[in-house]
Amino acid sequence: MDLQAGTAKLHVENACVYDAFTVPNSILGVNRPVNQAKGIIDRLEIEWSGILKRDEANEPLNHMRGSFVENTARISVTATTPKTMVTALSNGHGFRFVSDPASTSVSNFAQIGFERNGIFF
Repeated sequence: MDLQAGTAKLHVENACVYDAFTVPNSILGVNRPVNQAKGIIDRLEIEWSGILKRDEANEPLNHMRGSFVENTARISVTATTPKTMVTALSNGHGFRFVSDPASTSVSNFAQIGFERNGIFF
């Protein structure tokens, strides 16, 4: 990441992700063994660039400060979910999602920055 230039890149491959289906499941772990679907982010590419606006934050009462750049981002992603048992929450089929190429993505808002908060403030 180069905050001065307003650029950053993220590359992820083979990351396991979980979906708890509901906010209570996600926060409280309610029925987590049955309400959790596992998927794989096969490949994720995000590239931030340009500088539309710069922001600074300094909030000692909230123990937070940071420097941020509002810019644009190009994103491409491929993800899959495995076939599973058929349950009330899953048809068991699994799926594969492939986005359009990053060069065709549209960015309505993107932001990168540095932040210090909590005990790191």
